[in-house]
Amino acid sequence: MSQDAYSVLAERHGLKDSARYRKVLEFLLTPQQAQMVAFLPKPPEELARDLGMEVKAVKEELDKLYDKGIVFPRDFKTREGYRFARSLTQLHDATESILNPLNRRLYSEAKEKEMFQLWEDFVRKDWEPQRMPQLAKMEKPASRIIAAYKAIKDIPGILPCENIREILKSQQTIAVVSCSCRRRKELVAKHCDRSHDVNCMQFNRGAEYAINRGSGKQFSQDEAIALFDQIEDDGLVHTWHNTDTMTQTVMCNCCPDCCMNLLPMIEYGVPMTRYYAKSRFEARVDLDLCTGCQDCVERCPFDAISMEKPAGSKKYKAMVDAEKCMGCGVCVLICAPEALRMALVRPPEHIPAAAGKTSH
Repeated sequence: MSQDAYSVLAERHGLKDSARYRKVLEFLLTPQQAQMVAFLPKPPEELARDLGMEVKAVKEELDKLYDKGIVFPRDFKTREGYRFARSLTQLHDATESILNPLNRRLYSEAKEKEMFQLWEDFVRKDWEPQRMPQLAKMEKPASRIIAAYKAIKDIPGILPCENIREILKSQQTIAVVSCSCRRRKELVAKHCDRSHDVNCMQFNRGAEYAINRGSGKQFSQDEAIALFDQIEDDGLVHTWHNTDTMTQTVMCNCCPDCCMNLLPMIEYGVPMTRYYAKSRFEARVDLDLCTGCQDCVERCPFDAISMEKPAGSKKYKAMVDAEKCMGCGVCVLICAPEALRMALVRPPEHIPAAAGKTSH
């Protein structure tokens, strides 16, 4: 191998020249482990021969790296066919989500914080400056906002692919894991007032991976629904792939304080609609019912609500900026006088059909 192993691995994620990313890799992998991973997907027998190790020792090292979220097997049960993380996002999420209250500790408290600090330095100083200009140029949003179920449940015409409960009922296996973004922010930057960090949902193969590895806890559909009710009460925003698909491996529940997308997009001035498609819904205000409490202003993650004094009114009332409103519905759930309601404003065709489908 002409390059050192850390450089080889960094180059696979397009970060050969990032000194901060190299520090992350050096924390996660010993030099021998890095060399082993750089040779993947070679089978253990070939790795043992190339590295001068016993096959048993190679398998043990690979299993350790799997537990740490660095390599991923083709078969979870047999742990065969290991490969390096296919993307930087996968490595980021897997290495951080292992450190949560649901799982055994792999690092001391000091080492745990050291790892999160390395990730924070890299993400904020290298990754975000690289990603945000790319997101700003996106022509098709990759993700879609799903409205809070409790904010739209009584509206006729809801599609299955925008109904959280129908989506949950479509999953064979469900697991909850720690939100890597929120976990990191909690430990090295700032406390998030919106929610605890164990609220990232994984489905089917993603859930099987989390359960097998020990980074997640299996949930029944009823348990998942109860958790999603709490997630909505906390003001987190559901995000989903921007098609009418009913299943994917991960569902994020985000806030602008921690999210690896929302937070930097706000800071870099990237329009939300570059990466997120709006839901089919929009918040509307009944000015006669609005008491001017401003709770919705603080709750809105997209800065779409302001207080203004309507003509002829002595009081300030909530006003929704339709252009900024992404249709998440979390404002509706905190409106005590029920002045805020969601309205269905976009046709079914607003949500693209999944590959191979022609209509909803």
